[in-house]
Order: sequence, then structure tokens, then C-alpha cells
Amino acid sequence: MIRKNKAFVFDLDGTLFETTAKEIMLATGMARYAEFADVRMLLHESNPLSLLELALEVQSEGHEVYILTARNSCVWKAIATLLEKHGVTPHYIFTVGDRGYDIPAYKAEILEQLAKDADVYFYDDDIKNLDACPLNIKKLHAHDYTRRE
Repeated sequence: MIRKNKAFVFDLDGTLFETTAKEIMLATGMARYAEFADVRMLLHESNPLSLLELALEVQSEGHEVYILTARNSCVWKAIATLLEKHGVTPHYIFTVGDRGYDIPAYKAEILEQLAKDADVYFYDDDIKNLDACPLNIKKLHAHDYTRRE
């Protein structure tokens, strides 16, 4: 039996970092993620959460770490800088915010692709994103994670 690699996929906001970015509603009632494009806020107002320790641990064990965020691609470099500052070097940073409003579906598509070559472990703070996961993905709500001793 061929063993698959393990891929650990983490959301960013509310999962690896507590950030100050807020959803801003447009007059039409549609969510607008303007603050999620603010590089300064991301780099200077983000505080690490306990799952960051897990990302560092699995990275040190040789597993691939991925970031899968609803942020737009315009902050990709800032995300990479923030992670580097905390010692995480992701295999890839997926930014799906540019694709539209069905974030759970976009995240599910990427997870499905990753699961073709690896056992995927997905951590997110949004239940909608976890509920949309393909069945072959191991998932955990970020707020349910407790540090192993």
C-alpha cells in the first residue's frame, strides 16, 4: 500500500492569527472584504493563535503546510511576510477572495485537488467552510483545537 503524504491546510484569519480585519457590508447587503486587503493591518495588527504552533510542528516534521484564505491575492506577499516572521514557510498560499462570494465552495475545490496526492487535514474557524469540505478531508474547527502536551 502506498502511503500518501500529509498536507496540513490552515485558514488565516481566526485560525492561525487573530486579526482586526472586519467584514464591511455594502448598501446592497453583500459583504465587502475591504479591510482584508489592508496590508498594514495584516502585518501590524495580527496576533498568533495556538494553531500556529501546530503549523510549525508539522512543518518541522516534514509535512506540507498550506494556507487557504478568503483574502484577496493583493495581500499574498503580506501573508507570506507575516508567516515568515513567525517561522512558517507554506508550500503554497491559496487566496480565494478574488473569485467571488462562495468561499466555502472555492475552498472545497482546492481541498479536493490537494486530496488527490495527500491526506489532507483542514483547520478553519468558519463552520460553513468546514461543512463544505469533501468527505475525504479530515477537518477541525479552529476553536476546538487544544494544544497536545
